[in-house]
Amino acid sequence: MFFRNRTRHADQLELRFAVAVPAQGSSGGVAAPANPLRNLDDEPESPQRLLKEVLLQARALNRSTLSAAKRLKLTCGLQQRLWPTLAAARDALRKNEAGVPEPQPQRELLDMADQAIHALNAGYQLAVQADYRVDERHGRAEHARILEGSVRVLELTHLQQRLRALRYQPLPPDVWRTVNTLFCLLSRADAVAMPVTALCDDRLLVDNDGTTRPLHIYSLIQAFGLFDCFAWSKRRQRFLDSYCTALPDALVITYLPKMAVGGVVRFTHAHQDAPPRRTAEQGCSHRILIDCNALAESVRRDKETGRQNLAHASGPTASCLAGLPPLARRPILRAMWRNLEHGVPPHRPDQGERHSCDFRLETGFDRVSQHLQIVFTRDQAKREQLLCNAAFAGRSATQGEDAATTRGTEWLVVQQTDHHTVLSTKETRYTKPIALGALAVYGIGDEGFLRPTLGEVARILRLDEGQILIGITRRARFGTLVNVFATVGEDGTDTSSAQVPCLLAFDDDLGWCVISSPRSSLPVGCPIQIRTRQLRVTTRLRGLRAITPHFMLFELDAMLPRLGTPSYPSGRRRHRHSRIIVTSHLRGISESTEEQRRPRRRPG
Repeated sequence: MFFRNRTRHADQLELRFAVAVPAQGSSGGVAAPANPLRNLDDEPESPQRLLKEVLLQARALNRSTLSAAKRLKLTCGLQQRLWPTLAAARDALRKNEAGVPEPQPQRELLDMADQAIHALNAGYQLAVQADYRVDERHGRAEHARILEGSVRVLELTHLQQRLRALRYQPLPPDVWRTVNTLFCLLSRADAVAMPVTALCDDRLLVDNDGTTRPLHIYSLIQAFGLFDCFAWSKRRQRFLDSYCTALPDALVITYLPKMAVGGVVRFTHAHQDAPPRRTAEQGCSHRILIDCNALAESVRRDKETGRQNLAHASGPTASCLAGLPPLARRPILRAMWRNLEHGVPPHRPDQGERHSCDFRLETGFDRVSQHLQIVFTRDQAKREQLLCNAAFAGRSATQGEDAATTRGTEWLVVQQTDHHTVLSTKETRYTKPIALGALAVYGIGDEGFLRPTLGEVARILRLDEGQILIGITRRARFGTLVNVFATVGEDGTDTSSAQVPCLLAFDDDLGWCVISSPRSSLPVGCPIQIRTRQLRVTTRLRGLRAITPHFMLFELDAMLPRLGTPSYPSGRRRHRHSRIIVTSHLRGISESTEEQRRPRRRPG
């Protein structure tokens, strides 16, 4: 029986799957349906062993000539056996805020998981390809198999997208093309909302009756493409799924739209091999319109509510916001709004923009503090040591398998403005640890590294060819080490006994600010006293401008006496005036602060 009553489409849909159909007559070593699953009955010694076995069996099935029904059944069995291992790897990765490089055991495990997902998806694509008819004259059994195979690909792609995002990797182009093609195929059969028994365990994908729907999975896959998840910490990426799922019509996806929709919209089509774009591609016949207006309105409303108090937010997304730390809510909503309003940066910048220069970079609160301490030191030996080690700061790795590998890890500047810098380098197992949200100190050449800029690692993108892109946002043009005390009284006379080592920083746009480790207990609005060897500055932490797992940046109260405009000690002054100390930059401070200086002893 064929579905002749369905709407016929004028343009035929061509499947452009990147899988090779097995040659006729080749058994590929699979003699019976039970053979591929036989070696998976016993519990393997490790997840790596299970992944390796599933990968071997899936590839053997993909080389075999099987009916679509048998191929679908065997591939589903492999997916069902493997899913708990893949989900455990995903959950463990969400709790790990490490960036690059990956530990070798983790890298091998996740690389094999990616290959296993790719092999399983190839099996489902072969099953769909065998049943698909270009004239869309599908029987009930064929239609059911196409629906189930398409849903399994979407389930695995959703998991693969999350695993790769947690590793700062984008989805491969052929995967985007496959899910777009399958969605169009199901749309033409009016099957995008049909329930299918789920094999995945994600509570955001599975209904109460244990089923899932292709439209819901596809919407969450596309939603991830709307946002720059490579600028999100791993613990925050889950928030994207929760927020979009909480809105009934976060994304309204229409195949072959009859009319244009204004506002925030994105476009894709059946054979697009990239995330949704802001403009529609000309000449494509299988267009998909993604209406993001409901999502954008909710983000805008929650962002505006956050200016007063997000704790009292109401609506469908209130529970999602309640699950975030209060200090992280507004930054996340601002980032979401920027992505919806302006789009996301391209994954692969123009190669012609790259240029080589003596770029120096160090990351991490402790390494930044050590670097600034040496910048202001009077010890000539320490300064010489800094300049000696600065040569290694110009590369992402200080050693490698051979000299050629080490030379290939120089930092290449891809894009550079006053406030943003994008760098590229080759990733090796010796790459310096770089985490998303880490504090960074950087400059160009010896002079730039002795007068460094402070920034934040705002984006990490790992490309498949072994290259990584690092995006840095400038936070301050000047920084130095100070001790901060939380004061008890408004006059600042009584202070707590514990001192908090912090960085006192200055930027022309922000003014003076304090950068502290996340381990410190300084709250917003806290009255503090900044102490150096000769100065006592009483002020207040007025607002939190940045919070990451690695540091917090506070504005200082602008109504209190200000410090002067700072500058790093020049090389000439550093040699001519041996008495210059760490606090030599604090000039132009108010009269009330001057009174707190220790009086000089009179001669005699």
